[in-house]
Amino acid sequence: MAAIAYVSDEKMLEYHRVNGGQDIVFWRLSTKRFSSFQPGDLLFFLSKGNEKSRNKEKGIVGYGCFVGEKQMSIRNLWRKYGNKTGYIDKGDLVAAIQKTNKNAELPETISCLILKDVIFFQGPIYLSELGIKLPGNLESFTYLDAHEGHVTLELLQKVKEVGIDSWSAALNNREIDLNGFNNEILRYQIASIYESMHNELTVKADSFRKHCYNLYKEENVEWINNEHVGFISFKEPKTLYYIYTSSQRDNKENFINMLGELVFINNSLKNTINEEVKIVVLSNVDLLDIQKETLLDCKYEYRRID
Repeated sequence: MAAIAYVSDEKMLEYHRVNGGQDIVFWRLSTKRFSSFQPGDLLFFLSKGNEKSRNKEKGIVGYGCFVGEKQMSIRNLWRKYGNKTGYIDKGDLVAAIQKTNKNAELPETISCLILKDVIFFQGPIYLSELGIKLPGNLESFTYLDAHEGHVTLELLQKVKEVGIDSWSAALNNREIDLNGFNNEILRYQIASIYESMHNELTVKADSFRKHCYNLYKEENVEWINNEHVGFISFKEPKTLYYIYTSSQRDNKENFINMLGELVFINNSLKNTINEEVKIVVLSNVDLLDIQKETLLDCKYEYRRID
């Protein structure tokens, strides 16, 4: 999974924080798409207004879940989204863009990142606290998980310590979705486990995987990561759906590989979280009786999907 920390206008962030905006439009001058950023990934806000005095390090003050990206003119941006851009009027938006743009003229087109489930923290979090050093002259963004280690997961855990800014939400008669926040941490924990098993995941969202996902849509499911290796339902009991694809010819070998992964996932979950996660195997082939019994003995559920 990808996560980005983006240098952000402090006035825009303060507007969203004070007004309790959960769905916002985050603009950027570059129209070049991120090389690795998909719906469901997180964009963290690096605010310009709370630098540490010694090294001028910017702090992360919140994040939003990426929904999608659009390119449009500034005029259409304001016409369609208005205050969701983080400004009181179009003049303030234009002034912020002019301040950021090094060219004298306004760009004809800018990129608009649609974010949902925006959360602000009670205080800034500095990446140096997680052992990451950012260049002081960083002007745009950095991929968090391009650094060694599971930075996003560590950052989300740090948010638990700092606390979520529930004050601004209360002013706007909105409750912070703590369950959603905890579910996000759980999803990243499971994604980290998957990624520790596979150095280079090459699994594609083929028709069977999409079919499985669509069958369980009503259970509030989300893909584990961008490679669509599986998905999780946050309904109780929380359930991890492991998607198993194989030909009958290769079933015996592939089953052994799957069993090893399931044991690793299960043990890793026991060591990292304090709640039970049910594991269900969704298969495109009929398993042998002894294979089904093995899954049952390990307390994994098996479902054949046509």
